[in-house]
Amino acid sequence: MTEPASIDRRRLGVIILGAPRSGTTLLRRLFDAHPSFACPGETNLFSACARFLKREHIAEGAEIGVERGLSLAGFEPTETRSRLRDLAFGFHVEHAARVGKPRWVEKTAFDAFHVDDIDRLVGGHVRYVIITRHGLDCAVSMDELCRKNGVYLSELHDYIRRYPKPLEAFARAWVDLSSSLTKLGERRGEDCIRLRYEDLIAAPERELERVFSDLGEVLPDGLVAGALSSKQNVGLGDWKTYGRTEIDSDSQGRWQKLSRRTQAELAPIVNETLEALGYARLETPLVDDDESVAARRYALGLMVSGLKKG
Repeated sequence: MTEPASIDRRRLGVIILGAPRSGTTLLRRLFDAHPSFACPGETNLFSACARFLKREHIAEGAEIGVERGLSLAGFEPTETRSRLRDLAFGFHVEHAARVGKPRWVEKTAFDAFHVDDIDRLVGGHVRYVIITRHGLDCAVSMDELCRKNGVYLSELHDYIRRYPKPLEAFARAWVDLSSSLTKLGERRGEDCIRLRYEDLIAAPERELERVFSDLGEVLPDGLVAGALSSKQNVGLGDWKTYGRTEIDSDSQGRWQKLSRRTQAELAPIVNETLEALGYARLETPLVDDDESVAARRYALGLMVSGLKKG
């Protein structure tokens, strides 16, 4: 077994980051099964703190926001962030103490939309674990999530407004989130541990041993089986993960069932980012652009529907 790195006591907290539907809930369950880490369900705590720190600029570039407002009242921005950080950390420290664990982990999938403000708050005080997944698998799964919930969460509203085709909206969101997370990794260097969902499900013990070692911990025997068999501390998160008792590849490559035309439309959007993250570029499939063919298919569909009704 790999010898663990020494623990930096200033960074006992860990934040899991990844695009929604990239395996963050699976990772959360695995962390929470470790005797050193307490990881509750989605708290939305750090994304709320990020919204608290949002800034805007008005006429002549003047900044408005909480930090600016409090600075005019005599509170320096560093003090404001320190107090807010203590508030957020305090909940996790107390939760970890309640369950008898020395370290805490935060996982809320939509934190990825607030990476810059979260890092402005906690950068240098936590370690990040960043998980990535094939962009079109994320897009397909986000589409399923929104259909199941019957709503688009607020972080996706701007994408849906700009791109009426949901899969395109989700693919573009994945590209933007991947860019933000890549920049975070470059900015924070050794404070970031990266892994891919596909590697995690292919060799979970190997990947977890690497991640835990980097965090100064060891991988206990039987952790994976124990994590997926436990129904305790379910919390909020991906409902599909909680129905699984073992790690499998059933959710991998679902994008390949998309129509050739849809793949052709999405390939130019995701290819550059896929390649940058170590995935193969999509080969843009040839599609029949003959509008008359499409019209005949539509007419045939109407005819078949009419026959069924008759």
